[in-house]
Amino acid sequence: MEIWSSGLPKDQPPPRARQILALLLLNPGVITPTDRLIDAVWGESPPPNARKALQVHISHLRQLLAVPLRHSPPGYVLSVRPDQVDLHRFRAWTAAARRESDPEQAGILLRRALSLWRGRPLADIGSDRMRERFFAGLEEERLAALEARMDADLRLGRHAELVTELPALLAEHPLRERMRAQLMTALHRSGRRAEALRVFHEARALTVAELGVEPGPELQRLHRELLAEPRPASASAPVSRNHLPRDVPDFTGRAAELTRLCAVGGRDSGVLPVWWLDGPTGVGKTALAVRAAHRLAPRYPDGQLFVELGSLAPEEVLDALLRALRVPGERIPEGLRERAALWRAELSGRRVLVVLDDAAGASQVRPLLAGGADCLVLVTSRHRMSGLEGVRRVALDVLPPVDARELFVRLLGAERVSAEAAAVAEAAQLCGYLPLAIRITGAKLAARPHWPVSRLLGRLRDEQRRLDELSVGDLAVRTGLAVSYLGLDEPSRRAYRLLGTLGYGNLPGWLAAPLLGEPEETAEDVLDQLVDAQLIEVSSAPAEPLRYRMHDLVRLHARERAELEDTAGERREAVRRAVTALLAAVDELAEPLPPAVPRLCHTDLSTQPRPRITGAERWFEQEEPALVAAVSRAAELDLAELAAALAEALVFSFFAVRNRYDGWARTHEAAISALRRTGHRRGEAALECSLGQLHYKRDRYELARTHFRTARALFTEVGDTRGEAVALNGIGMVGRELADHAAALPALRRARDMLATSGDEEGVAHALYGIGYAHRELGEDPEAIDTLTAAAGSYRAAGNERGEALALRGIGLVHRAADRWDEAEEYCRRSHRIVSAVADDLLCCDTTQALAKVWIRQHRPEQAEAALLSAAQTSQALHDTFGLALLHRTLGESRLAQGQIEPALRYLDLALTGWAELRLPVWRARTLRDVGAAHAAAGDQPAAHRAWREAREVFDRLGIRESAEAPHWHRRWACPCVN
Repeated sequence: MEIWSSGLPKDQPPPRARQILALLLLNPGVITPTDRLIDAVWGESPPPNARKALQVHISHLRQLLAVPLRHSPPGYVLSVRPDQVDLHRFRAWTAAARRESDPEQAGILLRRALSLWRGRPLADIGSDRMRERFFAGLEEERLAALEARMDADLRLGRHAELVTELPALLAEHPLRERMRAQLMTALHRSGRRAEALRVFHEARALTVAELGVEPGPELQRLHRELLAEPRPASASAPVSRNHLPRDVPDFTGRAAELTRLCAVGGRDSGVLPVWWLDGPTGVGKTALAVRAAHRLAPRYPDGQLFVELGSLAPEEVLDALLRALRVPGERIPEGLRERAALWRAELSGRRVLVVLDDAAGASQVRPLLAGGADCLVLVTSRHRMSGLEGVRRVALDVLPPVDARELFVRLLGAERVSAEAAAVAEAAQLCGYLPLAIRITGAKLAARPHWPVSRLLGRLRDEQRRLDELSVGDLAVRTGLAVSYLGLDEPSRRAYRLLGTLGYGNLPGWLAAPLLGEPEETAEDVLDQLVDAQLIEVSSAPAEPLRYRMHDLVRLHARERAELEDTAGERREAVRRAVTALLAAVDELAEPLPPAVPRLCHTDLSTQPRPRITGAERWFEQEEPALVAAVSRAAELDLAELAAALAEALVFSFFAVRNRYDGWARTHEAAISALRRTGHRRGEAALECSLGQLHYKRDRYELARTHFRTARALFTEVGDTRGEAVALNGIGMVGRELADHAAALPALRRARDMLATSGDEEGVAHALYGIGYAHRELGEDPEAIDTLTAAAGSYRAAGNERGEALALRGIGLVHRAADRWDEAEEYCRRSHRIVSAVADDLLCCDTTQALAKVWIRQHRPEQAEAALLSAAQTSQALHDTFGLALLHRTLGESRLAQGQIEPALRYLDLALTGWAELRLPVWRARTLRDVGAAHAAAGDQPAAHRAWREAREVFDRLGIRESAEAPHWHRRWACPCVN
């Protein structure tokens, strides 16, 4: 008996205390009566002070143990969980093994249970009588578990190991008939029938001599079966041993595939069952075939053969197979046909399982397929199965994340994996969930128990050295990939390298042609060769446009080969062709947008074919990662102008409309770095403007102003007047949002004049919209309406529907502020119709809010409510902080109009939180004005006055229209102070 606490052994209690503890541990958490404890320790003649002595021993144990030992009439209870006691852990694992249908899992559980045994149970408690009375069955439990484990090994075909292990066990337990039967079965399945019969005769002699009885029915049945079994019809000797490689003890997953393989049978159809297991390098094809073969071995007692095919010719393989059947060398003919005929003859009447590993193709395998329905062939290959009739296919992919984690558990132990769960999950992801890569990583970490998993992550994250890290001993991901690569023809090798050069693993089929610089049909034929070699896979459904996927580790190997075999110019040209094709596709979907920044990067695409794209929204959703990666890759290769053009085109086709801020930022940061490296100052200025627009849309106005100012300086430096005007438009746009109209109006007017001079009608419209917006904010209504009307006309002339809608909305807001409700509704409706037609969800939220606010003013708040709630959901989904805060404020106004003060204040408080986050004092002040109105309606004069006072200070400081309205608030909202 040993006591451990916090991973360290504790001092042992004296013998009688150990006896008490042993009995308490027999039933943890259950009361053991005092009389039973006394009987166990002192037997039939306890001393007079036995109860007192028992209490002393209990007290000693309480001091020693880290768990409660309580007195609970009529005895004592030790408060430990069963899983803290090795006996109960042993019983739990053996019980789980009995319930387990998978012999491999059952064997693992039983080995785990048996590992808890360290000799004779309770050898140190000093009482044979107690052992015999209370713990007599423990040794029998151990032997039963051991026999169950050996049954599992028999089911898995581990006959050779059992033939070695069982004789020693029988020498110690000579009368265990179950062990005798297991040894007979293992010997027989190893081709040693005579030795199996001798084991029976030894058992019979022993039981007759010592017990005076015959062996039990199980042994006698097995003996009769051995005697009755016919000899094979072949003249050759029977197969003498199992040729299968060792089964991998920590094999993980593939339960569905194993079930399919093990359910195979050909007897009903009368034909040879053949399975073809294919998949990429390192996915575990051989491990699965060997696992299935071991499990199926009992069904094929005449032999389990294994041959690594590789580059062997069929006649060489047949020579090896015939010799495995103990056909003498002088009987093996020279020719392929003759050897195949002899192979068929040798298998006739036999039950043999054959594993053909790493097949190069159908022509190599076809001559090896012999035998009838009682045989089985398992083929593994890196190539897809084709050209063999009646063959069933098992296609293997990488492991699911849950199985990848379980493989790490088996390699490193559950405790280590649980302690660094996040690091292990990332390691599995960086290994691409490829079993070979996980096994290599696990082996490295297992050999370095002092390393945290996170230490290896830094190395795996570096794509340049990841394949170097995925190598240990004779295992390497790179080696397996090299074999597949070298088996390709040169056009396929080139395609493989260029796919790696492109830098991302999810490729639309139409892009293969420009990447390879080949006609579409030729490119598709070449990529089909890579699919057959399992280096890429088709990831699309038959009815969908063709799409290919390349595993991350395969991609890294392909890129590595490209850098070794292709010139920098060849790699750069391939990427240029691919990115130009992507730009042409995106350019086709670009459309005018309402912001102040137009497209400034221009690439000649007049000779570029335009792919046909249907369902633009879905297409962008699917292609976004590839498009972002394409910009990054072009930038890496200093194709700076091309990277900038694609980054900007993505803004006008997808990023701006759908608020895809992450992709917008990543593409621009990558492209702008390349522009700076290559000295393209104008392109840098254009993307600085676009970054200003990004931050403007994200309501980060100060950061936006910084980018626009940087852009203006760069445009001025290169003498680009139009670009400078665009940057000025951006500066004015930010100024008006910050209510800094004194700075905004001069910038916008100068931009208008410069853009008019250069003939940029759309740019003039942007400037006019900004000027009209500022006039509206300043309460200069006639000027606002005139300027916004001019903006709407210019937008209409330029074909910019979104811009026209914004200008019409602006006119509606002017009428609404002047209490001209009908005119306000007309303009807001016109604006909303345009935006709805172009299906711009984000802009639709703005026009919905404007129209709903008119309805509130027209005393129709119920009509406004549903529209506002729907728009709020959309704004939240699109991460529009400004729009959401504005909608919350309007919902507050709606509830206030309905006399619902508390709900109104809740919505207004949400709006205040949004304005605080955005640091927009003017919008905060407008919301405080509404908060004051809610408090006034509730009769809370002090709260109303506090809110209005703070709001008026902001309006007076900024000099905007609400400053003139402030004296009328008290009467307008019937504050108690006016009565």
